Formats: sequence, structure tokens, C-alpha cells
Amino acid sequence: MAGIKNLIFDLGNVLYDIDFKKMNAAFTSIGIEGIDKHFTLNKSHPLFLDLEMGFVNESEFYEGVRDLVNLSLSNEQIQFAWNALLVGFRKNSIEWIKQNNIKYNTFLYSNTNQIHHDYFIQEFENKVANYPFASLFKKPYYSHEMGMRKPDPASFTFILEKEGLVASETLFIDDNEPNIIAAASVGLQVLHLKEGMTVEKDIAAYL
Repeated sequence: MAGIKNLIFDLGNVLYDIDFKKMNAAFTSIGIEGIDKHFTLNKSHPLFLDLEMGFVNESEFYEGVRDLVNLSLSNEQIQFAWNALLVGFRKNSIEWIKQNNIKYNTFLYSNTNQIHHDYFIQEFENKVANYPFASLFKKPYYSHEMGMRKPDPASFTFILEKEGLVASETLFIDDNEPNIIAAASVGLQVLHLKEGMTVEKDIAAYL
């Protein structure tokens, strides 16, 4: 695939491992059975969608969870279970970006929220590298700051227009098929990073 000048990376299960089973188990441990009725990769209660688009803040989210499950849980208990989704950075993939982000205009686009963002930013600084995570990219784009999220095609168009990128010269890498389909619909080149694939091993065939 010739002519790629720009790269847009997803975060979860691309540069950072996440595990919904661990999150589900953590919620069960604090008394919330079946959190996957309310939050999964591709189907969520409006409370979780609003958190990912920055329409509710952390305090409103914690209160919303208590109302949703009708339990008197502390903010700390909910935060513990919510952050159990986050496993850790793929250090080899991070190193690939560090070595190649001069060659390509490199961006991040993640569906996330302020609670998770604060956690993984601190984790990166404490456990991964002595430079800021954001410095790996020309700009990181986060759904909770944008007020929109994948797989909305308009969110991809927003980034392309804001950065002055040509879609056909831009490769988007994501593990989630609906996001891949949406990105392709606006003309982006796409790499669907399926289970067992990694950036450092599989991206070369697309560049």
C-alpha cells in the first residue's frame, strides 16, 4: 500500500491491552452482577456513552452507576472496578511508534474517558517511559475531549479536516470492526488489528 504519509492509531488492544472479563469480575466483586448488560465494546447504556463523550463528569458518572444498579457504593469502589478494564501498555508497539513517528505524521484516536485517561497517562509515566505519552503523536484525540466517538464517521472527518490530512494517504489502525468500517467509509486506508496481531509485526505490509 504505497503513499501512506499519516498514521492514526487506536489505543485499546492496539497500543494498550484491555480485558472486559477482568472488568466484569471486578464489578462482580463489589456487588454488581452483569455489568456487561450495561457496557460492552459495541453496546453501552447512555451513561457510559455520555462519559466517553465528556457529557458527564466523574462525579456524575459514579452517581449514575449507583442509580443504575441501586447500590450504595463508594466512588473508590466504582473506580477500582471501572479501571480493572485496563491491563497495560504494549511496550514493543510503543517502541515502534517512537522509532517511526518522524517518518509518518502520527496520531492517536481513542474512545475513552477522563477516569481511564488519568489512569493510563500516570501508568505510562510511572512504568513505561521517561517522556510524556502525548509526545509520541502530533496530537492525541480522545472521545471525551472531542464530544464524539467512534464509529461515527463524522469523528474521522473531523480529525482529517482539523489536521489537513488526505484520507487516501492516511492509515487507521483499530481492533474493532465497526470502527474499521466507519473509517473506510470516509476514504481512510485501514488495518484491522485482530487478536494475535501487533503493530510492530503486522503494520509493515500496509506501508
